[in-house]
Amino acid sequence: MSHTPQPFSETPFFETHRHLQGFMEFLGDFNKETERGAALAAAAMLDELLGRVIEAFLIPNNGNKALLDGFNAPLGTFSARIAAAFALGLISEIEYRECELIRKIRNEFAHQIKVSFQTKKVMSLSAQLQLSAKSYGEVHVTTRAQFTTATIALILNLTNRPFYVGEKRLQMGNWRI
Repeated sequence: MSHTPQPFSETPFFETHRHLQGFMEFLGDFNKETERGAALAAAAMLDELLGRVIEAFLIPNNGNKALLDGFNAPLGTFSARIAAAFALGLISEIEYRECELIRKIRNEFAHQIKVSFQTKKVMSLSAQLQLSAKSYGEVHVTTRAQFTTATIALILNLTNRPFYVGEKRLQMGNWRI
């Protein structure tokens, strides 16, 4: 049986892959960032995605908005969203650890005046990222490249997650009164 190659689609990429538009916009800006900007932007994107993942799982009512958004929202921080997504089974253990490492790297850039991807603590945290590109042979992967590749892999993992999580959305219980 021979397989006839299909012609390339005439449909524009973003019409067939609408879910990637936000990612592509992020990527364009992310690649232009300074080291500090890259750490902050990556964490902000992951924070936003985790919020979407959790929201897709929760019952769509005013309660989920109160948990996720606004002043003193219990799940309004990156740290709380990482913990909640993991506790609810919405991210894997590897994704949880990667998010935690990226959060710690973000904190280094957010709370230190003199910091870079060559700073000892940032290098140590970045070296622990499992989803990052690794050096091999004569190819050396810089600390920023480790951070960038791990972040992009994680963002891509989570981009479609709200759709899949939404298929298992919580339902209101029929509780006895």
